[in-house]
Amino acid sequence: MQAALLPVRSLASAKGRLTASLTATEREALTREMLADMIRALAAASSVERIFVVSPDARVLSDARRLGADSLVEGGARGLNPAVAAAARELESRGVRRLLTIPGDVPLIDPAEVDELFAVDPLAFPVVLVPSAAGTGTNALLTSPPTVIEPRFEGASLAAHTALCHSRGIAFRVLALASFALDVDTPEDLAALRARR
Repeated sequence: MQAALLPVRSLASAKGRLTASLTATEREALTREMLADMIRALAAASSVERIFVVSPDARVLSDARRLGADSLVEGGARGLNPAVAAAARELESRGVRRLLTIPGDVPLIDPAEVDELFAVDPLAFPVVLVPSAAGTGTNALLTSPPTVIEPRFEGASLAAHTALCHSRGIAFRVLALASFALDVDTPEDLAALRARR
């Protein structure tokens, strides 16, 4: 099975770097709108068989189910990488053989580019990394099987993921995809999102 995983933080702490630009209510609404956009795009991709959302927030998980995704409860104050790692283990045990993990703030993904990502040969490249616009972050991580490496999201994550693959002798590919480039963290990102919408 090929699946997508969207990790989403608690709405109470969502998009903290946008505090100067948006109210708490607006940040919550933005987070939920981005999740909806991403689920719809993934549902339109022919390569994605199931979509999972992992979050500690009951409202996020309710939104996910309403939009046709499956929900995974993030237990405790795990944080992004531990939550993704735990979800990957759980999904692998359920028969997922390829897992596309996209942070929940990459709202412009194109179904055709999702399919392009899954078209990469998993035997040749067990790990595929999609960089952020700046080229330092990881805006998508495709792992075959899901637990082939541990996630290293946040910060200079592209370098962290590639270093981990090198250290394990795991072949990887970096694939830049235009619709994955924007992740919404800063007021500048928000302005770019508004301009593109």
